[in-house]
Amino acid sequence: MSEKPSVLCVDDEAPILRTLERFCRNEGIPVRSASSAADALALMEREPVDIVLSDYLMPGMNGLDFLNEVHSRWPRVSGIVISGFVELPAVASALRQGIIVGFLHKPWKRDELKALIKNASERCRGFAKEGAVAS
Repeated sequence: MSEKPSVLCVDDEAPILRTLERFCRNEGIPVRSASSAADALALMEREPVDIVLSDYLMPGMNGLDFLNEVHSRWPRVSGIVISGFVELPAVASALRQGIIVGFLHKPWKRDELKALIKNASERCRGFAKEGAVAS
């Protein structure tokens, strides 16, 4: 993992994607984006990422199902759900299981998003250190 974690933003609403991309760029965070879970999974097959920020309500596959798939295929990737609507018991369960590392309610505050990305980044650094020790 590089100094700054790479982030993949996934949302079917283009204005939200642009806002997340701009936030990441302003923070110096390498960012990619996808407008659906299927596109995001295809991108992740080609390019590794450290953190996934995903909307909950998306056509085809909701954000928790998507992040569950991400977690099963890439367990070291940190998932964060960003949504205006979500089933709180499902989010709580995903947090307990380690499928996601955080939830952010739309509209979010920049400081809250920054803190979640920082926490997810620290998790990634922990995995990198474990890998270095195991080598």
